[in-house]
Amino acid sequence: MIADRLSTETYELAEGPLWDPAAERLLWVDIPTGRVLEGAFTAGDLRVARTHTLPGTVGAVTPAADGSLLVAARDGFATIGERITMGPRVLPEGVASRLNDGRCDPAGRFLAGSLAKDDRQGQERLYRLELDGTVSMPADGLTVSNGLGWSPDGRTMYHVDSIPGVVWAQPYDVESGRVGPRAVAFEVNDGLPDGMAVDVEGNLWIAVWGVGEVRRYSPGGRLLGAVKVGAPKTSSAAFVGTTLVVTTAGGGLFAADAGITGLPVTPWQGRTDFATH
Repeated sequence: MIADRLSTETYELAEGPLWDPAAERLLWVDIPTGRVLEGAFTAGDLRVARTHTLPGTVGAVTPAADGSLLVAARDGFATIGERITMGPRVLPEGVASRLNDGRCDPAGRFLAGSLAKDDRQGQERLYRLELDGTVSMPADGLTVSNGLGWSPDGRTMYHVDSIPGVVWAQPYDVESGRVGPRAVAFEVNDGLPDGMAVDVEGNLWIAVWGVGEVRRYSPGGRLLGAVKVGAPKTSSAAFVGTTLVVTTAGGGLFAADAGITGLPVTPWQGRTDFATH
């Protein structure tokens, strides 16, 4: 399967695409430039409709139930509504880290992990913004926290750590938010596993940085297929119906017919005024 070029614009590091069906918009970020982009996507055509620019880098974006946006900014969370409001900081000052990929769980809590910008290993964390605006930490001991996804029943969380090339599986209780001990689901040894999307059958579509592919893996790591992308630094993927939209670094956005739909994206269900409390 080969993906076609979808955008004319080239991005430094486009990441975190997702489809917001309530607003009929494609969302993604360009990490180094601090841009959050909203796109109108119809009949295979993508047009950037709005751009929001935050100070510093931005790792991920998700829609909120009230129509605004929740963002993993450089060192904490922010909301984009009538204005950009910076929320709680989660990364310690003076540490060479930044927030990276993020996604809402099936209950609408927002998770985002950090990555090391230097050669430190195993010191990064996965943070979760709870519905009341507090922050918890479901995982630590990471180096480059990346793609997140859940099984169709919500009972397993999948989580990529790119530098060791590991895809973790972790028991997850959606109602309470409790997580169990993580275990290696599988490893990717050629290229770096990056962002992911999960289809309705529970298979993981993982962008493999450095080889220009999005691969479809079973939950146990069996390779089921691949989408070839005309840019080597594939960073993430999202479903828009049966269309798989792929982000890249140093390239544009691409699209291919995946022949299957993805699990719906749950919007952020918590408060969007947490920064004022």
